[in-house]
Amino acid sequence: FQLAGDVERLVLTCAALAVDATDLELPVPLDRAAYARALQRLTLRGLVEDGRLTAYGRSVEALPVERAWAELLVHASAEQLALVAGASGIDSLHRMTKEERDLHGVLVPGSDHLTAYNLLAEAINSFGKVGEVHGLRRHIFDEALLSEWADRRGVLVKAIEDGALGMAAAYRALDEVLPDVVPYANRERRADFVDLVARIEPFDLVLDERTVDGQDVRIAKTSVAGNGGSVAGTLRYFADRTGTARASIEGTALPHELIRKYAASGPPSVVLVRHKHRQELAVSRTLRYFGFTLESGIERLRGEFPPALVAAARLTLANALLAGDVDHPARGRLSRAIASLDEYWRRSGGALVGTDQETLRSLLLAQLGDVDSWESFQQTAVDLDADALIAHDARAHLDALPGSLHLRGDAAPLEYQIRNGQAIARVYLREGQARRIRNSDLPTLDRPLTFAVRRRGEVMEAETLEALALLLEQHGGSRNPRNEDSHARPQHGGRGGRDRGRSPRGRRRR
Repeated sequence: FQLAGDVERLVLTCAALAVDATDLELPVPLDRAAYARALQRLTLRGLVEDGRLTAYGRSVEALPVERAWAELLVHASAEQLALVAGASGIDSLHRMTKEERDLHGVLVPGSDHLTAYNLLAEAINSFGKVGEVHGLRRHIFDEALLSEWADRRGVLVKAIEDGALGMAAAYRALDEVLPDVVPYANRERRADFVDLVARIEPFDLVLDERTVDGQDVRIAKTSVAGNGGSVAGTLRYFADRTGTARASIEGTALPHELIRKYAASGPPSVVLVRHKHRQELAVSRTLRYFGFTLESGIERLRGEFPPALVAAARLTLANALLAGDVDHPARGRLSRAIASLDEYWRRSGGALVGTDQETLRSLLLAQLGDVDSWESFQQTAVDLDADALIAHDARAHLDALPGSLHLRGDAAPLEYQIRNGQAIARVYLREGQARRIRNSDLPTLDRPLTFAVRRRGEVMEAETLEALALLLEQHGGSRNPRNEDSHARPQHGGRGGRDRGRSPRGRRRR
């Protein structure tokens, strides 16, 4: 049941059992990508650590509601408990109400959660009483009166029943006494609820109609959360009239001042910037709210680096040297050495010790051990010697590997790569070669071959010649005769052609 249901509940259950679902042989296919994302999200929220539930995670996992509402219940005060417990059992205001609905007297502007709760509270206080059903203390209703009220309000009776059941289950799980009468979400209670949501923020979050990963989201048409700003709630996906996937949200609007109140300053990071045609280091500071960057600032580092930023500054410089992105007197020589070492490493299939990126970064950091300012960095000699890093015999063996293949009298460039830990060699062919070459024409190398063709700036690649030919056929042949190996017919000025007697630019010769 859990494998086919909510992935977050599955992660919590596995963490409670100290197992990893990706290591198990399961009867139901597991969406491993979704599982990994959920595990990362719950780890960041402090519910899971090293694959096991934290104390906070155990409190949340024990509650019989969705994870987001369970987090709010754990943090809710006694005054907030009824609102959170009642809203936790309601799927959504949209699914709770019909198209023609009457929200007069229960509408809480800016919050679908509290509007739905007020409908539940009105039903409980008007037609419900506390009873016991199958051992559970819960509110039970006069069915006739509830049905009449639901028709008038445009509310689904099942949604009220589900909300009352969820509320009772939450109270029992928290070992609290279910009240006979529940409070309405008035202005003061609304402010407390919104503050709780903004402080914990366990829901999906949309700021200015965009998610943290840049997805466009619109406020649901039936929502009362407003038309913009920030909304914490549940994302729902649908297809529009053209079949395009869209997303909408309903939930509770969060005021900007509360978002800034609970936003956290990220740790300062050292970055490389360019100012007036010269490079320098700067400190980047950000203000973030649950993944969103509210603001960021750059402050240039002048003079000696602050002691707390020395290590970060040296690491930034080492990474920039490794990428060839920083101005330095040794930049050209260093870039050539790094490119040569990278080529040797790829030719060795990753087996060559001392030429991988981590080792080169460590070597550069060691040479920057005394750098404490931009000026001292410019005066520090930095070098990577391929001759010193690679033994002569190993270098001679790698140099002897072919840089191209001779196929039917033509040369085809060869590029060495490492994919998923496996050494391969990519052969670049022209389209005519790709159609003409056969497997019998290929030499035997110490690693598998893949085949590629460049077409209009795009590289088309396949693991076999047959697959490459099929790929080229599917994407259509080249319209440029220069891309083919065969001799093309002249398009103009040929025998009997219409352009005979004209110059190459189309003008008649004189």
